[in-house]
Amino acid sequence: MIWDSQEDRYKLIFNIVPNPAVLLDLDNKIEAINDSCLEYFQNQVPREIIYGDRVPVARLFPWLEQALTSLVSGNSRELTFEQAVDCFRGHIIFQVRLKKILDPFDIHRSTLVLMNDITTIVEAEEKVKRARDFYLTLFEEFPAMIWRSGTDGQFNYFNRAWLAFTGRTAEEEMGLGWAQNLPESDRKRFFIVYEPALQNRKPFEVEFRMRRFDGQYRWLLAVGRPFNGLEGEFAGFIGSCYDITERKNQEEQLAYQAMHDPLTGLPNRRMLEVVLPRLIEEAGLGKTSALFFIDLDNFKLVNDHFGHHVGDSLLVELGRIIQRQLRSSDKLIRLGGDEFAILLDGIQKREAEAIAGRLLESVANYHFVTPQQSFNLYLSIGVAMISDGVDQEIIMSKADTAMYQAKERGGNQFVLYD
Repeated sequence: MIWDSQEDRYKLIFNIVPNPAVLLDLDNKIEAINDSCLEYFQNQVPREIIYGDRVPVARLFPWLEQALTSLVSGNSRELTFEQAVDCFRGHIIFQVRLKKILDPFDIHRSTLVLMNDITTIVEAEEKVKRARDFYLTLFEEFPAMIWRSGTDGQFNYFNRAWLAFTGRTAEEEMGLGWAQNLPESDRKRFFIVYEPALQNRKPFEVEFRMRRFDGQYRWLLAVGRPFNGLEGEFAGFIGSCYDITERKNQEEQLAYQAMHDPLTGLPNRRMLEVVLPRLIEEAGLGKTSALFFIDLDNFKLVNDHFGHHVGDSLLVELGRIIQRQLRSSDKLIRLGGDEFAILLDGIQKREAEAIAGRLLESVANYHFVTPQQSFNLYLSIGVAMISDGVDQEIIMSKADTAMYQAKERGGNQFVLYD
């Protein structure tokens, strides 16, 4: 089979995340688990997970089942909640974030679970609540950004950390002045969550971007809790904000890496497996598309003679050359090694043959330059037209067969599977 495994890349990405992280497949089985998660739950992780076997997440985290069901059954892409857990590090309170990893067609492909340890934050908040109005003196020295609002929903207190972050005065932030630091879309998202919470006097959590003193927008997690006055009456909200920009960037990186090749930046084989079925469905409506499988002739000699570093550079350059010959709607995919695929959306057989001819010519006429010498490379291309009712494995097999026929005929040519 021509596919590469991407598992090692997932593990490298996951180990970048400093908080416990788990990747689940659509059956809610654990696909990957990072080092931080192993540290927190080292005395609970089944041996099978360590050896790479997929284990139902309920076996390790039974408290995730209900939340995962809610996420899958709903339209939301994310779900956040707090969970107290007993683990190797003791009694821990996590802010748990479930995030659907979607393909380009917004189809749910896997689920990312991130656990942020907020034990010290929650404990501090509880102590502050018990201290009633004494909390204001404590908040001034808190490293977290702390705010307070009254029963009318207007913000009436900001600690030093908040003011240092925004670079504004307390007078400028008072009321809803602070919301001027948010982009309009984020401001709307905040109030969609905040106003019902205020009306129902319920805790809330929401993420938004806010402008920092240097003009840069940073992602914040805002956590609000209702508090009572001396007579037990509802007095407003006490809240905190935490900078989660790095976490958000890591989440985006994880979602990107799931669908892209790390060397060339091109879509990977998962993208092919996602897009090809869609083109097969559209073929039933009379739309014609095509699949190319491409192999670089004698590329092994390049690696053997010049080394893999040079070979990798040539693959990146080759991707750019091929991409220039394609339409914006076409997808160039790296399958692994020196093998590529192209999905040509909405194209007739004659057009597909013309594009295959241009690809051969553009690569054959290009001089690849290394520190030692320059030379030409050539392609073998297999072309399969995409038709309705044909299994995607059959279409890929046709393109693969045609590609090997092109190689057997000497390379530097394309073969259309009949």
